[in-house]
Amino acid sequence: MGKYKICIILINFNSVDYTVSCIKSIKEFVDKNLSYNIVIIDNNSKVEDYEKLNLFVNNYNDIQLIRSKINLGFSGGNMLGVQFANAEYIYFLNNDTLLLNDCLSILYKFMLANKNAGICTGQMYNTDMSFHHSFNYFPTLALKLFGSSLLRLINPIKYPSRKKEYTEPLKVDFTTGAAMFVDSSKFAEVGGFDTNYFLYCEEEDIAMKMKQAGYYTYIVPQAKFIHHMGKSTLRNFEIEKENYISILYFQRKYSNYIAYQLYKTFCFFKIIKKTYKNIAFLKLAFFILGGANLKYSLKHKQKINI
Repeated sequence: MGKYKICIILINFNSVDYTVSCIKSIKEFVDKNLSYNIVIIDNNSKVEDYEKLNLFVNNYNDIQLIRSKINLGFSGGNMLGVQFANAEYIYFLNNDTLLLNDCLSILYKFMLANKNAGICTGQMYNTDMSFHHSFNYFPTLALKLFGSSLLRLINPIKYPSRKKEYTEPLKVDFTTGAAMFVDSSKFAEVGGFDTNYFLYCEEEDIAMKMKQAGYYTYIVPQAKFIHHMGKSTLRNFEIEKENYISILYFQRKYSNYIAYQLYKTFCFFKIIKKTYKNIAFLKLAFFILGGANLKYSLKHKQKINI
């Protein structure tokens, strides 16, 4: 039994305004009688960003701010936060999200009623309040080759439509990483996040580990939140490389050798077709063909802030 029912873990990286807005939405909607606290990991932000955040959280006695001396990425940052969590459930929440209702109470009650659940999330919306899917399918070779539409015709239960806004809980492969509500004991049992991932595929990996342990992943559409998509991470060529480093690492972990080689080759041809747009795609394509090794991850390029 933890000290709290729920621990919310947020990661801040040079985005204090989003973090503050996220916390305000939590304070606005979450039931005051629900036992929860907030742990914020500052992933080695600029000093002024951290100091601004520190000034804000000093107004709350249920928020703990930990400053990392190195950018640990998504998995590493959240696993650092886990070490300060003392709760039955953990809500890994992106700082560029806003709750639209009492997501914590809704997800907490769902998990209590569904003991086979390891992970769940709510219904996600874009900044303009338009619908956005909250789940996806495991990145298998079959999905790459045939697409979700054909696979849905063959197996509609395994491949539910992502374009539909659901009204009842739905079992899925994996949820968005922007708002993952997990059972702490099950999360601990499977070893938590794989910190070899710096960015991307963390949600696929943790859901796969839960599945292998016999636990399921759900969306619970009654819980609603906004995700300002991509506001906490800006895309550039290095980030695109990181995306494929994570994808191919996932394939090496969970696919057989032949499936991995075919998946990698498919990605190569998909990217090389974009070369006419920008010559950088040629470089990215051959990076993929070479296996996008983990040694090239941004994780290994971070500097310690002494």
